[in-house]
Amino acid sequence: MGTIEKRSFSFRLRRSFGDGGSTNSRNSNNNSSTCTNHNNQKRCSTPLTPTSTSTGRLEVPGAASVSRRSSIYKKPDKNDGGQIHLIPDVELPLMTFADQYNIEKTLAEGCFAKILLCRHRPTNTLVVLKAVHAELTTIKEFQKEFHYNYELSHHHHILSAYAVAFQTMDYYVFAMEHAPYGDLASNIGPNGLHENACKLISEQLSSALGFMHSKSLVHRDLKIENILVFTPDFTRVKLCDFGATTKKGLLVHKVKHTWTSCVPPEQLELIKNERFQCLPVSDSWQFGILLYNILTGNPPWQSADWVKDQSYANFMKYEQRKTTKVPDNFRRFSPRLMRCFRKYLSHDPEDRCKITEVAKYMKDRWVECRISTSKSATLISPTNHDQDSCIYLNQREGRLSGDENKLRFKRMMSTYGLDIPIDQAMVRRRVWDWLSTCDANFDPDVESLHALDLLQ
Repeated sequence: MGTIEKRSFSFRLRRSFGDGGSTNSRNSNNNSSTCTNHNNQKRCSTPLTPTSTSTGRLEVPGAASVSRRSSIYKKPDKNDGGQIHLIPDVELPLMTFADQYNIEKTLAEGCFAKILLCRHRPTNTLVVLKAVHAELTTIKEFQKEFHYNYELSHHHHILSAYAVAFQTMDYYVFAMEHAPYGDLASNIGPNGLHENACKLISEQLSSALGFMHSKSLVHRDLKIENILVFTPDFTRVKLCDFGATTKKGLLVHKVKHTWTSCVPPEQLELIKNERFQCLPVSDSWQFGILLYNILTGNPPWQSADWVKDQSYANFMKYEQRKTTKVPDNFRRFSPRLMRCFRKYLSHDPEDRCKITEVAKYMKDRWVECRISTSKSATLISPTNHDQDSCIYLNQREGRLSGDENKLRFKRMMSTYGLDIPIDQAMVRRRVWDWLSTCDANFDPDVESLHALDLLQ
């Protein structure tokens, strides 16, 4: 049987790729396919199966060759994203992992699903299977996640989902491509990433999220754990996990089991089980949190609650221009990046910018300084914009002279009404007294025993 055109199963019921394989279906014992000729074209109707196509490859969706809509669907509105919101009721064949896959290892395991690295024996292809617990989700929710992931896969920075979906006794499963370098959380150190790496990542993610928003879809669960890395220099990262993805404008509940620091303030203020309208500005907020997290290695605050979290209260005063003081945890950033943060992390959702706003700041410097490890180091303005951190030199010409230090100290003291002269003779005498006390308390026997202990 020839290769059936890609993506057709997404728009016709009981359509699949390949010859149906040997897996068992709930409604069919022999899993046979029925083919008819219509206008000299051969069309088949079979359950969706996890087998490969006749070309011997797992099919990845492409941007072209989309079949026309079936008449059972309503015609979508012009501005609602089109066919992507038509989620078909695809029948999932019942099988076990061992039927066609060798499980090599478990990559991750969470509350709702586990991620398995497997080898597909018929095609000898390394794939990732996402197995969602059947007791913790419905078949409709699984189909929605699989459908959105598959339909968005042709974007270069969205994780590709293969045309493979099935169910076991305990899980609903679909196949995805493998990211060799894991998620972004495992690649960020305690002090964050290089500025240039952050720019690369943000540019790719804003492109992926902008594509989703153009289809009237909101991701709703943007965090470093949902960004997968394909190259060690971060030139290729992809967005994943579309379990919370929802059409713009629908009423939804808060996303469960996510970091509190990523939750926008308007959602944090909701009471339990209260629904709200799903809007793209929630992705903009989470994108701003993601930028800060990549640059520093930590979120800017524990929760966006200005009453309970002092870090957020300080930023909100700065964001609303109630003070000109930059919050301490944002002081390393340039004024241009602070302007960017103000737009993404606005407390009022109506004032937040679009997800692609970050493209305006790509040519600007983001990080101006880092905390020096040397107390005597002096900041020298960097001239090489390719470097992330500032340059610190302990050279004599970089330090202030003794007279200049005295003048600065006197000026600071007089500012606070403490214009008190310093008696250098008294300071010298106190130092000598302290040294004499140390010399008087010196016990040669004890010190010699301590030296022997060190030698041993």
